[in-house]
Amino acid sequence: MKKIIQISILLLFAGTSFVVEAQSITKAGTNAADFLRIPVGARASAMSAFVATVNDASSMILNPAGLTNIASNQIDIELTDMYLDFIHSYVAVAVPTKKGVAGIHVLALNFGEFEETTGEAQGLTGRTFGAYSVTVGGSYAHQLNPKLSLGGTLKFVYESIQNSSASGLAFDVGTIYRTPFDDILFGVSVTNVGSKMQMTGNDLIIPCDPDESSEGNNITDCYLSTNEYDLPLMLKVGLAWDAFTNENTRVTLTIDGNNPSNNVQSLSIGGELSLMNDLVMIRGGIPYIGQDDRIETFNAGIGFKYQATQDLGLAFNFTYHGYEYLGDVNKLSLQVYF
Repeated sequence: MKKIIQISILLLFAGTSFVVEAQSITKAGTNAADFLRIPVGARASAMSAFVATVNDASSMILNPAGLTNIASNQIDIELTDMYLDFIHSYVAVAVPTKKGVAGIHVLALNFGEFEETTGEAQGLTGRTFGAYSVTVGGSYAHQLNPKLSLGGTLKFVYESIQNSSASGLAFDVGTIYRTPFDDILFGVSVTNVGSKMQMTGNDLIIPCDPDESSEGNNITDCYLSTNEYDLPLMLKVGLAWDAFTNENTRVTLTIDGNNPSNNVQSLSIGGELSLMNDLVMIRGGIPYIGQDDRIETFNAGIGFKYQATQDLGLAFNFTYHGYEYLGDVNKLSLQVYF
């Protein structure tokens, strides 16, 4: 028990030191790869507070330790139709092994097509260009004992717009501990710890005159210099409590403390009502209470599980995300257990 507590405290303070350092040099809106902050996981995002109770393939992004809750092979396919033509998608595969659970994932945000305009054209050129962000990663989680799980994710992050791009490496680490106090779950995750990202590419080559004081045609190609930007580092510490359970019904209450590198600390609260022995689940939550310029209002969702055969199970989830200015967003996911 003493070692378990020491490990949890070590992870907590390690994550805090990362975030405190990042907060001293970054501000809101100055991170690269901000798509990593978009909610992932239909169950988790509907509850808003999830770090101690995440239990499916979305754990690879949210808290890798949650993978140890997966008992059979799982495929998770998720699609979120966002503003304008933006499409946020997530695909993950998790496989239990003899000593733990391994998984791979692809997370992407496609911004669609844009009409090109330039200063020289003084309007639309008739051409279009695209932009997208993606991360590809692998995860592994191990249950050290019946009460403590640890997990980690290593991922490659890439962003592209027309002929310019930026890339970097990052890792996530997390733990979930079942406390002796009414089996309350205690979770800690530190996500998006990694290298800085910097835009490079042919779009940064522009015609220029390096010496405007000289006469004649001195136009040559110049390469615009871009700054490096940190990833959106996040520390989450949370609790999950099964406040009521019987043979067919469960009520789970959750709370997360959020400490991001690009904003102030905040709280998220949520819950899940499970009916008919986890066949139907109703969820809801409020994210980032107390955060500066918070635009998320509340989240809600519903989930269904269906055992098609003895070896094949399906889960369908729907999540509604409420936003103050940008309109509502709906998330759909399909999970296959085999």
